Amino acid sequence: MKEKTELKIMLYFTIGYLLFFTVLSIIKGNYEFLYYSIIMGILIGITVLYHKKLHLSKHVLIGLTILGALHIFGGNIHLFGTRLYDLYLIPGIFRYDNLVHSFGIYVATFVIYSLVHPHLDKRKKHNMWLLAIILILMAMGAGAMNEILELGAVMFLGAAKQVGDYFNNAFDLVFNFLGASLASFIIIRHHKKK
Repeated sequence: MKEKTELKIMLYFTIGYLLFFTVLSIIKGNYEFLYYSIIMGILIGITVLYHKKLHLSKHVLIGLTILGALHIFGGNIHLFGTRLYDLYLIPGIFRYDNLVHSFGIYVATFVIYSLVHPHLDKRKKHNMWLLAIILILMAMGAGAMNEILELGAVMFLGAAKQVGDYFNNAFDLVFNFLGASLASFIIIRHHKKK
């Protein structure tokens, strides 16, 4: 019963911030984030309908809830006149965008693990390096899909300035790799303890 209540709270929080910032995007004419809100709405709907069949734990769902909030806040909230996504957390080195990419692919790696784990044969489950490589490559593929979605925003919504240039794209991939590697390391340690 407690877990059901927690899941409902996460769902209501997610729907609340998504609706609020969707309306704000419409009012401000921020079509890039309206586009992302629609994509997130579809992904949230799939997650709600199929989270048990997808074997998503409460912790993974919490991670997805936080990730969605970080993403929507990043494109809609401004601090000191700077969009949160463009804000440097470590001056000249590490931006909020890098944090979201790292955390996003970190969570995506756990989602992928939840999806594939029941279907792995015992050899792959016990070959930790092979499992890590599979998870990292699959998570990097998920990150590449995200970059394709960003390309859609650039091509059709004129979001080139917000999305960034080649170096931004390359750094996105680097931080995706770091997030996937960290998650894979944690998953492997979990396997070893079992």
